Amino acid sequence: MNNARIEPAQDRRTLAESITERVRSDIIKGVFKPGDRLMMEVLKERYGTSMSPLREALAGLAAEQFITSERHKGYQVAQLTRADLDDLLETRKLLEADIARLSLRHGDEVWESKVIAAFHQLSHTERGMIESGARGDREWELRNAAFHDAISAACPLRWLKHLRAQVFMKAQRYRVLAWSRLPDPQTVADEHREIFEATMARDENRLIAAINVHIDNVALYAREVIPAE
Repeated sequence: MNNARIEPAQDRRTLAESITERVRSDIIKGVFKPGDRLMMEVLKERYGTSMSPLREALAGLAAEQFITSERHKGYQVAQLTRADLDDLLETRKLLEADIARLSLRHGDEVWESKVIAAFHQLSHTERGMIESGARGDREWELRNAAFHDAISAACPLRWLKHLRAQVFMKAQRYRVLAWSRLPDPQTVADEHREIFEATMARDENRLIAAINVHIDNVALYAREVIPAE
């Protein structure tokens, strides 16, 4: 009799999602460098998992383009390039502009209160960073994402927001690089305040301009770290 435990499909999906998040986080933090081969046995031991959910997690990360896959060569961490950086951030600017316009037009007082709350939490974290001289960490990344998500929330186009979320997540690797070159956390805090104030003023042109400056600065500082092709 075979006593092997058969995991329910829901359990496997939940486990695969957890592993996906952990591997993605390790790639973003630089535990796995661009171009590193991802050896299945090493990953199984590191994450304490079986092959099935690990394969599912890696397939998902390949779809997100955090890793690449070649026949008979397995998986490796996707390279960071200036061309990819420029493409990604220009795409983000286009998505953010359309979403910002729609959010300002559809956002009500409940949406506005959530934007205020998200900005308050992000500002608290950034004040601490300014005082200590620290750079972006996991708490900052979560609150940064929450702030931008809150602004986008009033946009009624679900697929547009889905695309934005994918691009925003992919850009996280470049934000980590930008933090390593950013001279002062005050710069990012000032950019967020301008985005917040433009949102509260319901000024479409000012908001889009502020978002573009914010995104352009990621490219400016990240490019310093990426070798020219």
